[in-house]
Amino acid sequence: MPMKGSIPCKLSKLEVPLVFHYRLLLVFPSMASGNIGNDWSSGLCDCIKDCRSCCLTCWCPCITFGRVAEIVDKGQSSCCKMGCIFCVLNLLLLNHGSLSWIISMGYRTKIRQQYGIMGGSCEDCVLHFFCGRCALCQEYRELQFQGYDVGAGWEANAAKKAYGVTMAPVGEKMTR
Repeated sequence: MPMKGSIPCKLSKLEVPLVFHYRLLLVFPSMASGNIGNDWSSGLCDCIKDCRSCCLTCWCPCITFGRVAEIVDKGQSSCCKMGCIFCVLNLLLLNHGSLSWIISMGYRTKIRQQYGIMGGSCEDCVLHFFCGRCALCQEYRELQFQGYDVGAGWEANAAKKAYGVTMAPVGEKMTR
């Protein structure tokens, strides 16, 4: 029963996440899209810019997290190990939530520190708790923007850099 004087909510199940993301953007404006200063190279809700990583994260977030963790840790942790840890934390509470945000928010903080991106630990925590998959996609795109082939793993990226092979920026096409 609605409280006296309250307005009944008539939002569909699809509109509620959009309203929530909009409110998060009002509270944390640094989540907005753009390359201004020390901001993320893409916005939190720009998942459609890279459909492949979006689909991977949607259905297998443990793989996305493992790949991101391996690159961020510069090969000190394996994709498989970190993906399994993420998966176990994701399944730990079953239908009562997930604990995977605890480990994934730490890697968002590491990315911000490595590339001088504005934000804070509180913002990282809120993002990974409420919008974990969008945050993982944004981190994946950021590493691609920084020149990494995230799917190839750390060793392949290190080998490319050792041999002086540079990667073309994501999204640009060759023309004659």
